[in-house]
Amino acid sequence: MKILSTMALAIGTAAIVPATAHAAQFQASGDIFTGTGFGSRYVGPGGTASPSNRAFGSAQDGGADTFDNFGFFNSGLAGLTLSRQVELLDGNVFRFFDTFTNTGRSAISTTVNFFGNLGSDGDEIVSTNSAGLIVSCQDDGDGNCTEDAVLALVSGNNGLAQAAITADRYNARFMLNVAAGESVNLLNFAFLARDENGPLASDVTLAQTTGAALLAAPRTDGLTATQIGRIVNFSVSAVPEPASWMMMIAGFGAIGIAMRRRRAARITFAV
Repeated sequence: MKILSTMALAIGTAAIVPATAHAAQFQASGDIFTGTGFGSRYVGPGGTASPSNRAFGSAQDGGADTFDNFGFFNSGLAGLTLSRQVELLDGNVFRFFDTFTNTGRSAISTTVNFFGNLGSDGDEIVSTNSAGLIVSCQDDGDGNCTEDAVLALVSGNNGLAQAAITADRYNARFMLNVAAGESVNLLNFAFLARDENGPLASDVTLAQTTGAALLAAPRTDGLTATQIGRIVNFSVSAVPEPASWMMMIAGFGAIGIAMRRRRAARITFAV
């Protein structure tokens, strides 16, 4: 694995495809394993299917051979029950939302590993690895990005995650402490940037900026306030659920009516 500066990586990728050949971004493929096939969304238990040994909710390829079975927990559950909600969101963002539930009578402390096999079949160039964000791409052997999409892998913004790439294996470690009868959630992202003609220097920049944006404001669209409130690897402000929004709107309406009545009462009294 090569560790290069952002500038060096950008220079290397610029030489692969001329700037004049720039086209639109490619579309990541929704090949999340559902147990019976592949799709853009999976909701269900964790674990693996027999006899394929594929992990439920793992992304198989992602497009342009970027993955080779990515996004699952390969160890450390220690009695916790895992349920998953994995989606390919718009903008080539894979979101892995995982819930760990302790159904026992005693607290469980364990380290779980979020694992992924990248599609580079060998070495990876890593341009960024800090504060919960790794940006990497497939190495052509000469220090340039080639073929696969440039990846932004986001594992959290509060220091809980310990993530690294070794050869073409990604692993993010999380220390979990789950009280009896309680649940905690982990949120991981993988963003894919690739010009239709192949990776460019601009794709590295796009991966870095998008990864930084996901760190600062993780995409929680479609998740409930309860789900968001249990996320332990991001500092996230919970948003009200739809029912809560309706109650708030009704409450504001009642306050408005009361204020109008009070104002009308004062005017009548003045007359």
